[in-house]
Amino acid sequence: MHIEQCGGGPDLVLLHGWSMHSGVWHELAARLSERFTLHLVDLPGHGQSDWHKQAFELDNLLPALADKLPQKAVWLGWSLGGLLSLAFAQHYPARVSKLSLMAATPRFVRDKDWPCAMQSEVFENFAVSLDVDQKQTLQRFLMLQAKGADKSRATIRELSERLAWQHSPDSEALHAGLDCLLQLDMREALAALNCPVQMLLGTRDTLIPAEMPDYARQLNPALQVVLLDGLGHAPFIAQAAQCQQQIEQFIDG
Repeated sequence: MHIEQCGGGPDLVLLHGWSMHSGVWHELAARLSERFTLHLVDLPGHGQSDWHKQAFELDNLLPALADKLPQKAVWLGWSLGGLLSLAFAQHYPARVSKLSLMAATPRFVRDKDWPCAMQSEVFENFAVSLDVDQKQTLQRFLMLQAKGADKSRATIRELSERLAWQHSPDSEALHAGLDCLLQLDMREALAALNCPVQMLLGTRDTLIPAEMPDYARQLNPALQVVLLDGLGHAPFIAQAAQCQQQIEQFIDG
């Protein structure tokens, strides 16, 4: 697994979202690296990380991350990366000092007792269309992430440029990532965490319903929620400085 290290100071691990790679953090990483030692992870089959079958299964993925990352660090996970960060914190609680969840939720799919999520058909349709036209499917997902938000065109352009960096993600890795979004339920993990937890959420995020933080606070009353006005599912692209400020305030607090 490829992990780039840069900057200096306390350790900060960054996990990207579905279909992307660590290069997506470009501007935010440049800002945060002035104060922190960043560990920029390429998840299996993404960016410069090779793909191996079953690499996204938690029994394989979490030990692989634990083997290569600091013994203790702040973790920042975006979308799917947030879900996986919760899983890591659940399995290795002593290794996560603070956890910042960017445009992430403990469960992305709606359930009878979790109505504040997407219908499973959204992700299932992406899985089907991947086998038909992967490039077009990824472009549709980028548009969905930026839809209705401030600076949506600039966000789509930036995400498209980052997605094209080096090479496209492995098809099997994309399916495995979608399976995580469909199946993983980290509500118990969020409820059990003892470390400080922050949620950074755009008010125009089309993948996470606005009422989700209310349900999340029932699981973890100490949860710190920051609503980023006018931003969508990739807030750090449209407003890197604002996200930097909120992350640093959380870490310093």
